[in-house]
Amino acid sequence: MKIKHLLLSVCALAGIVTGSLTSCDDGNIRKENELYLDAGYVVKLNGTLRNMDQWGSKYQIVVAAFAAQDSYPLLAKSLPVTEKTQDFKFESINPDCDRIELCVLNLINKRVATLATLYNKAEDPDHKLTDTIYFKAEGLDAGMFANIQKNIFSKRCAYCHGMGETPAAGLYLTEGNSYASLVGVTSKKIDSLKRVDPNNAKGSMLYKVLTEYGDDCGWHYNHTNFFYGDAMSNLVKEWINNGAPE
Repeated sequence: MKIKHLLLSVCALAGIVTGSLTSCDDGNIRKENELYLDAGYVVKLNGTLRNMDQWGSKYQIVVAAFAAQDSYPLLAKSLPVTEKTQDFKFESINPDCDRIELCVLNLINKRVATLATLYNKAEDPDHKLTDTIYFKAEGLDAGMFANIQKNIFSKRCAYCHGMGETPAAGLYLTEGNSYASLVGVTSKKIDSLKRVDPNNAKGSMLYKVLTEYGDDCGWHYNHTNFFYGDAMSNLVKEWINNGAPE
């Protein structure tokens, strides 16, 4: 009981100093009215972000500060979902961070996609805290499919599916070709399935290939090796179940 009372006292004292009472386990996402005692980086973002509404309620687009090799932010602030021009400012960002990104977090505040890197300490070690970080986001595609293309198809799939003269299974997953090759197209392996059947991830060949493998599955390569954990496969699932928008 003494330990519990001590923790409550520490939290209450922090609330008095900052001018607001917050719980000890508020999580990684910064509240709008939360203040920080130490000065930190300042980010100003201006411009339009396309297709923000594709993500739905299970994800949020944020500016976030990360320690090296970490997928959970030290601090993050969400952007409003709008087609209008963003005029976004984020102050007091943890000065001990190694990267500041415009990215997408899931419900447990884990990064699932990086839209843009705003600051990288390794590339700019002499950046001063007093120098504001500016980022022009004009026309940046922040949609789910654009990031599946960038982070999955282009990085992990296109070498076999489109880089040569004869893509595996006749499937092109190169940028500019993948959507037309997937959505509503009948699978060559299992003709009762579409490669991507909008609103039906479990009945889509793409999702099955990325999440299932066995001796009787019908494909020769274990595509589940592409993923470490389920964050990226869940992204594919959510995209399909949200209607597979382009």
